[in-house]
Amino acid sequence: MNLGTVIRTARRAKDMTQEDLAGLLGVTLSAVSQWEQGKTMPDIALVPGICSALDISADMLFGLDPGSKEDKIRAVIDEAVRMEERNEPPRKVLALLEDALAAYPDSMKLTEQTAFVLSALSYSREETPEDRQIFADRSLALYEKILRYSSDENLLQSAKQSLIYGYGRKGDFSRAAELAETMPTVYIAREELLFSVFTEMHSFPQFQYYKQFFIRRALEKMTFNCRDEDGKLVYNEDEMAAIYEKKLAVMEILYDGDYLLSWGAVSFAHAELAEYYAAHGNPDASLSHVVRAAEALEAYCAYLAPCVIEGHTLINPEETASFTCLLFREGRDDTVGGGGRRDAEDLLARLGKQVFDPIRSCPEFVTAEEKIRRLLQ
Repeated sequence: MNLGTVIRTARRAKDMTQEDLAGLLGVTLSAVSQWEQGKTMPDIALVPGICSALDISADMLFGLDPGSKEDKIRAVIDEAVRMEERNEPPRKVLALLEDALAAYPDSMKLTEQTAFVLSALSYSREETPEDRQIFADRSLALYEKILRYSSDENLLQSAKQSLIYGYGRKGDFSRAAELAETMPTVYIAREELLFSVFTEMHSFPQFQYYKQFFIRRALEKMTFNCRDEDGKLVYNEDEMAAIYEKKLAVMEILYDGDYLLSWGAVSFAHAELAEYYAAHGNPDASLSHVVRAAEALEAYCAYLAPCVIEGHTLINPEETASFTCLLFREGRDDTVGGGGRRDAEDLLARLGKQVFDPIRSCPEFVTAEEKIRRLLQ
């Protein structure tokens, strides 16, 4: 309906004459008549008064249906998800979202989804470095928009997290640190508080889940190679190899070989060591780590397989197996990721490097590559 029709319909619904409405608004009867006939438009300053007099919202006055708007936004986001599941080009997904965002610039949900796709493109190996930087900057701008205009606490916290990582990657450490300072400390974080609650509840499986959660997060940081104030790496490659060896040893002690989601981290550590030993003239050690990297990746994919639906992994601890190892027994792992396919692609690409040529023809190496290729079928 056009504006004139909306005014006429709402006026009649309130059993009000044109003269009544004109008197309330302080305009002439002719002015109201011309609005309703679509010959003229009311002055913008009169909009609040018209809405109040007719008991309608500005959206209704201008023919905007908020419910319909949200339905359309939800439909766009759902289609974007389906496109990703069909492995359609990310740029095509981005085009869909940006068209919708142009129509609904105030939608923070669309803003977040568009920022997420832009961020993913900023990491894409198929894009040029220049385009990756452009995508990264556009993503940051949209996340900043969420900080400025959104009142949804979940969106705000998610945007802050993305901005902290994004600015850190860009080298804008002052902005990254500024945002990080506004986040809750670990002592009042959800996981820490739930850990305390489940301790008091004597809920052993949930207590075990969070115990494993904190330890795994610490293990993830173990192999980060930071730089000092001069920009130099803190650990050299020999020290990093030793750290990966220590990480695997610690994980074996903690998990008793029952790694579940951490199979992915085990595979990556073995892959790093395989390349290190290949480059340092130790083919036997390299081959051993190649075999173990492939085996760990196979276990990782097998673990995630029941949780993967149409290419996406369920984030639902109730769908996963519980640990059997002593330290985390009865605790459940959480499921994230994409089923290990990207990990298989990365490992296969790594094994294609020239550094592995001396052991490429070994039966164990051939078997490991075949095992990884089967995971991609």
